[in-house]
Amino acid sequence: MEMEKETQQKPTPRRSALVTLVLLVAVGVVFSLFSLALSAWEGISWGGNPELFLWNALPVLLLLGLLWLATGQAWLSCLVVGALLFLLTGGNYFKLLFRSEPMLWEDLYHIREGLGMSDQYHVALTPLMIGWIVVIVACTVLLFFLGKGRPKVVPRLIALAAVVAVGAVSFFYVYLDDDRYNALAGDHAQKEVEAYAATGVVYPFLHSVGDYLEAYASYDAAAAQAILSQYEDGVIPEEKKVNLISIQLEAFADLSLYDIDGLSPDVYRGFHALQAESYTGTLITDIFAGGTTETEWAVLTGGNRHGDFSYDTNSVAWYLKSQGYTANGSHPCRDWFYNRLTVNPNLGLDDYLFTDNYYYQFIQEGEDVAYDDVFFPDLEARLTEYFATNEAPLFSFNVTYQGHGPYDTDRVWGSGDYCTGDYQQTTLNALNNYFLHIENTSDWVEQFADYLDTLDEPVVLLLYGDHKPWMGNNGSMYAELGISLDTTTEEGFRNYYSTWYLIWGNQAAKDLLGEDFQGQGPDLSPCFLMNHVFEMLGWEGSAYMQAQRETAHTLPVLHTKGWVEENGVLTATPSEEAQARVEEFQNLSSYDRNHFSY
Repeated sequence: MEMEKETQQKPTPRRSALVTLVLLVAVGVVFSLFSLALSAWEGISWGGNPELFLWNALPVLLLLGLLWLATGQAWLSCLVVGALLFLLTGGNYFKLLFRSEPMLWEDLYHIREGLGMSDQYHVALTPLMIGWIVVIVACTVLLFFLGKGRPKVVPRLIALAAVVAVGAVSFFYVYLDDDRYNALAGDHAQKEVEAYAATGVVYPFLHSVGDYLEAYASYDAAAAQAILSQYEDGVIPEEKKVNLISIQLEAFADLSLYDIDGLSPDVYRGFHALQAESYTGTLITDIFAGGTTETEWAVLTGGNRHGDFSYDTNSVAWYLKSQGYTANGSHPCRDWFYNRLTVNPNLGLDDYLFTDNYYYQFIQEGEDVAYDDVFFPDLEARLTEYFATNEAPLFSFNVTYQGHGPYDTDRVWGSGDYCTGDYQQTTLNALNNYFLHIENTSDWVEQFADYLDTLDEPVVLLLYGDHKPWMGNNGSMYAELGISLDTTTEEGFRNYYSTWYLIWGNQAAKDLLGEDFQGQGPDLSPCFLMNHVFEMLGWEGSAYMQAQRETAHTLPVLHTKGWVEENGVLTATPSEEAQARVEEFQNLSSYDRNHFSY
């Protein structure tokens, strides 16, 4: 009788598994609600749409089920999925806060860089985040004691197969569906950051996988090869072989173009003096306040979509080495940042100098960065030595760090008189700290050009800024300065993405090429910048550079967000002819990236 009673009280395996399943579903719903609550941006949110809740919650529920069925441990499934969803949602929240950009699939390839930069920003958990962490822990404990059920082997295998099937079908037919995504984003569909906020976190994140795959994985190799076969690498005549020094200046933007109250003219004096004797233009970059390598790699490769460069990849450096040049450079920061230690040799840059292998000797132990007071004098010394001991012409590709944000809002590190306008004290502090760097760099580039002019060796100098500086979470300081960052308008788009480029030649280069390096250049995307330099120097360039040249002339701005400059007009709605040319360019770029020539 007692045994019979005990048997009746013990839950059946089927009932126990059902209870566990119900608990997991409840956990998935709660986690999804927390994620959606943290997905809003500047008043834009998912708005309680049931379909959006479904597409944000479904992957969470499927992953919870998959891990439970695979491990038999509901508590472990809860902990892992909760942590992953929290990190994804939190990453999206802080990326929006600091850079007004959502968390995309491709950002997973730069997690180390993101973590490395996070200590420079004020990362503070919100009360909602703290509450979510408590809920994750509580749910994990609850499932540890109450969620011990699991299906028998055969039903378990069937369920696993079903979860995988539903996941695969929904991924390809729901999450990659552009029409569905745009419809659910509604009026916000045309602006990536707004569309993301209007559709949650999980759903738009998975949708971004499709954009990544389309951008990096698919191309018509035969069509690209047919175009490239019409060209051969040009040969640089000996009488036109000048030394080419390229320096990408971190976050260096000419904010004197805006009406900033109390901005001292001394801040940009050296830079403007060099501009006055140079060929200059506007660079429309693909990034804002970060993502330095997007500009860097676009200039080097002539493409605006990039892989991980884990193998030898065509670039300007490889081409110039094939013409007898030495190709090297420097970045006075850590070599692991964006994996440049591996990437730069694969892009043809030899003996590249970093803090780890070179600049450490000039800075305090434990520091990561050498600033311009070290970088420019050292570059001068190394160039002097190179020209005294080498006959091969030089291509030197350098990337600075000084000027990198964020900028201290609590105190001023310099004199504080770079900007004295009527702004909030925190804004003034940040502006003065930024302009402290800018004035120093501005004076150094002028002095560096003076040094190059003393050389008998012909040298052409290419300078450009990689992106606009960070100025407050969600661009708050730009708003205070009256600078629109509304990228749905041409003005806001230009303010958000534009920097500058400058091409200068020393007297020896001017005499050799018969070029004065003066005047106003066109607006350019970074992927066309080096091609433009080659044309000024009278170089044909590689087969790829020649093949892209017509696109560079007709669509000199070709942006990753869909904007192009067509017939002198910057537009977010290119004509069918322009769109076809964009697609041809991207196809050609993909082929060049995947078929090494040297």
